[in-house]
Amino acid sequence: MKRQRTLTACVALVVASVLVAGCGGDDEKSDKADEGKIAGAETTAPAKPSPTASEAAGEKDGPDLSLPKDVKIVTDWDEPSGAEEAAVLRDARDFTVAFYRAIAQQDSRDPAYLSYTYPGGNARRIAEKNVRDHVAKKYSVSGTERLTRPNVEIVHKGSTAVVTYCADDTHFYTKDLKAGKPMLTTPSADDHILFELGMTAVGKEERWVVKELRSDVGAQQCQ
Repeated sequence: MKRQRTLTACVALVVASVLVAGCGGDDEKSDKADEGKIAGAETTAPAKPSPTASEAAGEKDGPDLSLPKDVKIVTDWDEPSGAEEAAVLRDARDFTVAFYRAIAQQDSRDPAYLSYTYPGGNARRIAEKNVRDHVAKKYSVSGTERLTRPNVEIVHKGSTAVVTYCADDTHFYTKDLKAGKPMLTTPSADDHILFELGMTAVGKEERWVVKELRSDVGAQQCQ
């Protein structure tokens, strides 16, 4: 049985040049809402898995990023050696967790994903639309999404950055809340997605939030 796509199959909205320009400090690949899988990526030689993103997020103060027991977001990467790059990648990861938390909570105004998205940016519009769609259909998520192959580019120090990573959704499914079970699917190339996040620093502590979002379902580099 196919399942409806969530964030990963939303819309690939901006080309890279617009992504970088759009994540400055000032102020869709189609939705594919027909049944299918959220795609991701797997590595041929993954690094030692980190704790699940929700576990790591629980080690610091901030919005609640807890997930249901049947939902896990796993990061298969080592933290970058640079302090700024590491902070950018952590906040990119936490955005992903926050998005799925909002779906699991069935709350399109969940504080976590709002905290990790820039007001007026397309990332917030994409995330909010997808959460609302899931709530309307009584759909959640279930399983394990594995994040791999990260790359962090600091565009302007302390201001803007671009993060890319792959997501492997081979074992990550939409959950039909009315039926109380996941909608299982057959593995395919569309289980692998490349994400590109345009991020901007906000506040005195330079917390990084996602302003622009682009995704490539079935990306070859994530196979």
